Amino acid sequence: MTPTNRLRIKVNIAGFDFILRIDPKEEEAIRKAVKHIEDKLNVYREHFPGQTTEKYLAMIALHIGTMYQQEKMRTDTRPFLKKFEELSTQLDEFFTDNEEHV
Repeated sequence: MTPTNRLRIKVNIAGFDFILRIDPKEEEAIRKAVKHIEDKLNVYREHFPGQTTEKYLAMIALHIGTMYQQEKMRTDTRPFLKKFEELSTQLDEFFTDNEEHV
């Protein structure tokens, strides 16, 4: 994507303004991410008053990182691929051994 096709947006997280140049297709996801962070920030400020902004942002980073890892673990197909390969090998052996009966 050329720089002229990029969209310039401004977002605010925890009172910090960020000017971003993004692919227009990314805008919705970025704005939803900013809203999620701001919503979590408000929840943490309400439940844990008196903390620094940095501490709230660290708590949010931990929350989002945990969500990411849980999703990654949920979509990890490696254990299934290994089992699939084992079953595939067994089927190949079965059909090779029983070729004359089929």
